[in-house]
Amino acid sequence: MKRQILPEKVIFVPFNHRTMPIQYIGEHLFPGQAGHFFVWLGFATALLATVFYALAHYRSKGNLTWLHSARAFYLIHLFSLIMVAGLLYWLIFKHYYEYAYVWEYSSTDLSIKYIISCFWAGQEGSFLVWALAQAIIGGILLRIARNWESPVMITFSLSQAFITSMLLGVEILGIKIGSSPFKLLRETLDTVQGTIFVLPDYLKHISDGNGLNPLLENIWMTIHPPVLFIGYALALVPFCYAIASLLKKDYYTWISRSFPWTLLALLMLSAGILLGGAWAYVSLTFGGFWSWDPVENSSLVPWMTLVAALHFMIISRRQNYALFLAYVFTPLTYVLVLYASFLTRSGVLADTSAHSFGDNGMSVQLLFFMLTFLLIMTINIVGHLRKITFPKKDVLLSREFWMFIGSIIMVLASFQILFTTSIPVFNALTGSDIAPPNDRVGFYNRWQMPYALLIAGFIAFSQFLNYDSNDSGKFLRKLFLPVGITLVVSFLVFFSGVVIRFNYLLFLFFIVFALVASLINLIVKTSRQRNMPAIATHLGFILFLLGTLITFSNSRTISSNTSRYDLGNLRSNEENLMLVKGDTLYMEGFYVVYSSQRKSGNTTAYGVDFLKKEGGKFRKAFTLHPSINQHPRMGTVYNPDTRHYLNRDYYTYISAVGNEPDYIVIKAIMNPYINMLWAGCLLMGAGFGWAFFRRVRRRWISS
Repeated sequence: MKRQILPEKVIFVPFNHRTMPIQYIGEHLFPGQAGHFFVWLGFATALLATVFYALAHYRSKGNLTWLHSARAFYLIHLFSLIMVAGLLYWLIFKHYYEYAYVWEYSSTDLSIKYIISCFWAGQEGSFLVWALAQAIIGGILLRIARNWESPVMITFSLSQAFITSMLLGVEILGIKIGSSPFKLLRETLDTVQGTIFVLPDYLKHISDGNGLNPLLENIWMTIHPPVLFIGYALALVPFCYAIASLLKKDYYTWISRSFPWTLLALLMLSAGILLGGAWAYVSLTFGGFWSWDPVENSSLVPWMTLVAALHFMIISRRQNYALFLAYVFTPLTYVLVLYASFLTRSGVLADTSAHSFGDNGMSVQLLFFMLTFLLIMTINIVGHLRKITFPKKDVLLSREFWMFIGSIIMVLASFQILFTTSIPVFNALTGSDIAPPNDRVGFYNRWQMPYALLIAGFIAFSQFLNYDSNDSGKFLRKLFLPVGITLVVSFLVFFSGVVIRFNYLLFLFFIVFALVASLINLIVKTSRQRNMPAIATHLGFILFLLGTLITFSNSRTISSNTSRYDLGNLRSNEENLMLVKGDTLYMEGFYVVYSSQRKSGNTTAYGVDFLKKEGGKFRKAFTLHPSINQHPRMGTVYNPDTRHYLNRDYYTYISAVGNEPDYIVIKAIMNPYINMLWAGCLLMGAGFGWAFFRRVRRRWISS
């Protein structure tokens, strides 16, 4: 069905619009009005819960009235957000295009999985997912926080009030407070004069919605955003426990209480980042999973600081000098989550990132949200500085010392990413014109390589150390076997035909050393009890580093133009192959044929057969179907297709299409051992999950 949004000629109704309101026909106003009501109810009850939890903490003295009232307000807040989400889904599924959010992101031709994705396709919906995820987590805290409930929920409820305010859609003293998902399409205009909305029955002329951006019409869109938002929401819990411990002046118990939440937050953030990388790999045409895009970076930095915070918590149990850094980086992670939201949604990255939202006028509100929580963190830490700061005990040959140094390196690596990603923010604040790096991938790879090398080395060393002090002679003897194995394996890898750049040899050595050390720690029994989840997590991280090194050192373009047609310049001819339909041309180990074309909606898929020649005959090895989505209003999107093997991927996308003659131009890339990279990510996530469930099981048994 052809979408018709505005008629070519507008028919004016025969009355004065300035004095008499238009009585619109067919609008479904009640769901939107109910949605507005529940948004305001959710915002008000979150504020009231914050106030009453504060009263319960500071003034209750055994009187539970304040606490019970706070719980009641929070449960009403949770119910309100559930109702808001249900009403928005109702509008989307019913295709009520009189609502701006529904018209902007949905259409009748979308399949059910993409209709579901419409919920978080825009800023309002994504804030609602975040708020609802946090609200549900808060509901769990009501049941398990016990005597920590009041101090924890003060900060938690305040965060809920801030996030819910993002959905209000009001303007106070010229400042926009939130953006409502229930705004009517006609309310997005300053005046309806000269538009379709002068017609009382304008809905008859809107046959369909605008629909999703073609880049978002992907299965990963249904999974990646909600998983990442759940990770963001979980990062709030350790923040709240850290602040609550300062309010209670209980400086150690919070670690054991927040530790499982930290593990769960890392699990969900890892899953969200992994799914985002997989989405980029199957949808974008740069042939990789990570391009160091500013929005990608903004989600990676909180993960890195939370990993460091987790290790500072572990060290704090044995050496209290790490307590201060645990207090700094645990709450700082949530502040960085808010900063990531600011970067993504303020419009400041509009010129440097393909993933960011445009500025919808909420920049000041987002900035105030972030600065408020940064101020809460800073005031509470500074106020208790003497109680949480201890002199450092230097025991060089101890596991906790090298864990501490490795965590510091992780923090420094995250700050390098953060500072470079924030160049557009610095330019906006100071009026300067500092240019971000031109070769973004090369720039970040060069800077992050030394950090990754050091972290791998520290992981390896720490495998052979006990906590507290160690005998230097015994430690050196423990290193002989893994160092010897590492030298042999590194030598074999380097001369096996796998291409490793010379300046990456040291990196290869440390990765292999860490891998060998982890495997020895896994296999060889010692008197020290092994932490299997930690071994799995470290092993996954090392496999990820090794897969990254081998894959992208050996990734190469296998297509080159062997046709009789010139593609216009030297680079195009070196990297692309023109295929006239039915012709068979050679391409590095294969013969390829443009064999078919299939159109479905806006998408045209092209069949490219990859053939092997055996005994003078062609045998089809596989067929790829790269496609082009030509959206009538949002431009053209090129979708790659990939053939996965255990030890390599063949990745192909369309560069150009022509009709006379019927031809396509393709670019094909071979990525070796990329499955090692994905396996490392999965193992790392499994380690976090294993540690979380083991910790929960222990607490369940002990209680």
